[in-house]
Amino acid sequence: MLNYKTRLGYLLGVGVLFYVSYGLTNYLTALRENVPEIVFAWEQHIPFVAWTIVPYWSLNLLYALVFFLSRNRTQLRHYVARLLLAQAIAVSGFLLFPLQITWQKPETSGVAGFLFESLAGFDQPYNQAPSLHIILTIVVGAFYWRHFPKWRIPLCLWFGLIALSILTTYQHHFLDLPTGAVAGFGVLWLLPEKQPSPIFAKSSQNLTASHYRLSRFYLLGAIVCIGLACLGGGWLWCLWAAIALGLVAMAYWRGVAIFQKQSNGKLTAGSIALCLPYLLGARLNIVYWLQGKAKSAVVCDGVFVGSIVVSRQFDALLDCCAELPCRELPSVYEQALMLDLVPPSINELCQAARKLDRLQAENSRVLVACALGYGRSVAVVLTWLLVTGREPNLEQAINTVKRVRPKMAISHAVCERIELASQQFHIETENGT
Repeated sequence: MLNYKTRLGYLLGVGVLFYVSYGLTNYLTALRENVPEIVFAWEQHIPFVAWTIVPYWSLNLLYALVFFLSRNRTQLRHYVARLLLAQAIAVSGFLLFPLQITWQKPETSGVAGFLFESLAGFDQPYNQAPSLHIILTIVVGAFYWRHFPKWRIPLCLWFGLIALSILTTYQHHFLDLPTGAVAGFGVLWLLPEKQPSPIFAKSSQNLTASHYRLSRFYLLGAIVCIGLACLGGGWLWCLWAAIALGLVAMAYWRGVAIFQKQSNGKLTAGSIALCLPYLLGARLNIVYWLQGKAKSAVVCDGVFVGSIVVSRQFDALLDCCAELPCRELPSVYEQALMLDLVPPSINELCQAARKLDRLQAENSRVLVACALGYGRSVAVVLTWLLVTGREPNLEQAINTVKRVRPKMAISHAVCERIELASQQFHIETENGT
């Protein structure tokens, strides 16, 4: 158990670092001449709402309380690590891209006036983008969201009000909000709970020409989006798509850990937020290709192949889709995560076939799913048909699956992997491994 003094020590240490680094960047920026200000014309219509200084200040209390609500040292250190990373990202942004806000705040009195005066005591009109207040709103909010599930609706409303308050108190311009959000969710993605950081996670694949080709393709898409963002205005939102496509490109280089799919079938909050444009595109792709078509089909002995969107209809699910979350899970859920459009490795197919064989023996209706049910899931089922002797050769196995899933897409490279996986499976079985 953590004692009070240890918790207080962590709080004081992080607090001192916060105020020293924040104050130093304010001081250094004040020494510069012609610090720019980026403001959209429509922001002139944002009203000054004095009472929103209360939720603005409440973040400080919520920030500090986490030090005393953390259940153990590991949890506290993880929270501190996120705070330190958030501070480092924000300070770097303040120094590399200094901005200011010159709007004058109207006179206030009472509690709001006192809080504005207290804020002016250490704050200056610099340290704008990315908004550290938004970054901390996300980092602190993530703790309360995870540990107080019954209070999620009021927590979401209050933290949303905190985020909005940076505009209605005239502390920040709008640009600071989305840049802060990207940085905040970036912190969650870089330091996920109960998972290694995707940056340091061991690569889950042996890279092939297909991996390099797709990585370059998505990277090119990210560059195009950055180019569109240079047009300014509403085109700036293309930067979000650029981030999403950049992460997908990284996934084809580093592996499925980039998507951060958890054991419950969900993606982490950081992954969802950063990859959202890609995830929406992937969902629309499913709608396009499966509209009016069967989303699953039975192959044999209670084993179905299909799309992840119908997973709830089955007793068990073997999930091969690394990039999309499962909205609803059956009672039995296992993963054999693979990337789309590249041949699965021999080990991936062997392990998936073993899992499928066990699930089939224990459940009456088992779905092997990927995004569409045409590629990765089919490769796993074909491997299973071979290694269990249900089909004598790959050609007949393909014919069996093709009768029920005529749109299946299996390349020559995937067929070679399936054959090799079948051989390795039998060798491992004979050796008892």
